[in-house]
Amino acid sequence: MSARRKIVYAAGALVLAVIFGAAGGCAAHRRPSFTAEERQLLRQPPLPYSVTIAEWDAATRAKTSQNPEVYARRLADAVIPSRAFREVRRETSPEVHAELAATSTGVYCNTAIIPVLSIFSVGIIPTVWQEEDCEGMFLRSTNHPDRPAVRIDVRFKGTAMMGWASLFAGALPGWSWGDIRADSAYHEMLRLEVTRHRAEIERLVAP
Repeated sequence: MSARRKIVYAAGALVLAVIFGAAGGCAAHRRPSFTAEERQLLRQPPLPYSVTIAEWDAATRAKTSQNPEVYARRLADAVIPSRAFREVRRETSPEVHAELAATSTGVYCNTAIIPVLSIFSVGIIPTVWQEEDCEGMFLRSTNHPDRPAVRIDVRFKGTAMMGWASLFAGALPGWSWGDIRADSAYHEMLRLEVTRHRAEIERLVAP
């Protein structure tokens, strides 16, 4: 192999290391944990209702400058894998067959950081911080739109790490790799909150 080709390969490897190891490609987080009582609640079957996730109505859009499509998609990405309901679909407007309509509360608390030391050290120096994320939704009855909505909120805060050390941290008990919102435990947090509001939701859809 020529010296020039070796330099090209070395430069390419360095760029990949910066992108993957320092800029977030290599990240780990401490997973949410549950008590024995909460685990018992999570073993309950999904609520037997169909839910449509819709974007904000015109009145709500007029009060916010946020993108309604983005918030509806974020909500769907959390609710659908939670298996909290019998059926969940994302629509531009509530479907007639759905018993409940879910809309985002507009809450946003994701922590964004710039891992300066990890970037300069090509991921060798890890960046450790307290990660925070949350999700919220309003549940309304499609058959009884005059009934007050039920609000469900989920908030998570825990340790996260970025850099090459996270490859090892993610393998530790109670840890995982990647984005917290893609973690099944985060989805279970949402399911747990839905289960805790079961009585209110049942009253919402009652004849």
